[in-house]
Amino acid sequence: METLTTERLALEPLTATHAAEMYDVLRDPALYDHLDYGPPASPDALRSVYRELEPRLSPDGSQLWLNWVVRLGADALGFVQATVEGEDAWVAYVLARAAWGRGYASEATGAVLEHLRTAYGVRRFLAVTEVANERSIALLARLGFRRAGDGEVRGRQPAATERLFVRGADETRAR
Repeated sequence: METLTTERLALEPLTATHAAEMYDVLRDPALYDHLDYGPPASPDALRSVYRELEPRLSPDGSQLWLNWVVRLGADALGFVQATVEGEDAWVAYVLARAAWGRGYASEATGAVLEHLRTAYGVRRFLAVTEVANERSIALLARLGFRRAGDGEVRGRQPAATERLFVRGADETRAR
C-alpha cells in the first residue's frame, strides 16, 4: 500500500501505530448513528483491531483489506477502507463530525476509488448505507454511485434499513 495524496489531503496506510489518535477521532458516538457498531472501547482495543488489518489480507487470503487514515495536515480526520475481492471492492468511510460538509469525504473516497481502479484493477465498487443516512447517500451520488438493482447484490443482502449502491469502473466519476 502506498500513501495517496489529493489537493488537500494525505491518506496514509493504516497501522496499529494510528490507534491512539484514531481513538480520539472515532470515540464520538454521533459517528455511529447510521452504523451497526459503536465507538471503540479503548485505544488498546482499536490497536488490536488495527493489528488484524495490518497484513492487508483476509485470513483465508481471498480478500485484500485496505485501510487509509485521512489526514489534513497533521490532523487525522477519519478513515477510508476497501475490501477488494477480484474486480469488486466494497468501500466505506468514517470522518469526524468536524470534517463533515467540507468535501473531505468525497475527496478522500474519490482518491481511493481511482487508486483501486488503477492499482488493483477494480471494475465495480459497492457501498452499503442506511436509508436514513442522507449525507452518505449524497456522497455516493457525487461519486457516481447508483442504487443497485436486485441482480447486482451478489453475496450481500442488505437489511431492510440499508441500501446497496454500485458504481462500475466505466460509470460516471466524481462530479
